[in-house]
Amino acid sequence: MDVIEKNPDKSKKSSNPHAGHRKRLKDKYKKGGLEILSFHEIFELLMFYSIPRKDTNKIAHELEEKFGKSISNIIDASDARLKEVDGFGDESVTLIRLLVDVFRMYNIEKINKSGDICSKESHEELLIRYFTGKQFEEVVMITLNNRMERICKKPEVIYVGSVNSVKVDVQKMVKIALDSNASGVIIAHNHPNGSDYPSSDDIETTKRLNRLFNEISIYFVEHYVVSETKISGIKAQTVYGYKST
Repeated sequence: MDVIEKNPDKSKKSSNPHAGHRKRLKDKYKKGGLEILSFHEIFELLMFYSIPRKDTNKIAHELEEKFGKSISNIIDASDARLKEVDGFGDESVTLIRLLVDVFRMYNIEKINKSGDICSKESHEELLIRYFTGKQFEEVVMITLNNRMERICKKPEVIYVGSVNSVKVDVQKMVKIALDSNASGVIIAHNHPNGSDYPSSDDIETTKRLNRLFNEISIYFVEHYVVSETKISGIKAQTVYGYKST
């Protein structure tokens, strides 16, 4: 005798008691986009993908209370500060960091697809987008051909430091520049949550790099300091023009 099985999806309730609410919030976003969601709903929806079987509404409200109605405040917060919110664990932190990195790659690709890969403005925009959301200081280098076009699709990472420190690896810079047959180079580093004004160490480093690349006949275009959406060229404002603070 044949046994007819009932559809388990219809005979059993969802094992996730929040499934109905989750579907309604997803549908709301699909119909109206991000603009019709309240601030806490944005992160409530986002955390559906890192917290599959738990009410994320309370967590999202706590994020809003702790960091205000600011996406950048949340994204720029350290892992430790995010985890101070009850229920916001490793999976949610990883999701946030992944989204920022994917968005960064997207923006870099868009800049490179624009066709303008040789202007000063394009190089500066690439660096601003590259450093967006970075938690630690980095030194990077852009290599250029004799038409001042970017050889690399994205900046070459020279060194990743702590929040308040960074080191210049001169040998690595020279090797990358020579291996890529570069005619010019741009160096940049970021000041996370800081000023785009260079420190006395930044100025001395710029002088040193300027001499170094001149000695090997590679044009040292600029050394930039990047902070959020601000970018400052040290060499452009004259290497010797700054007063140390």
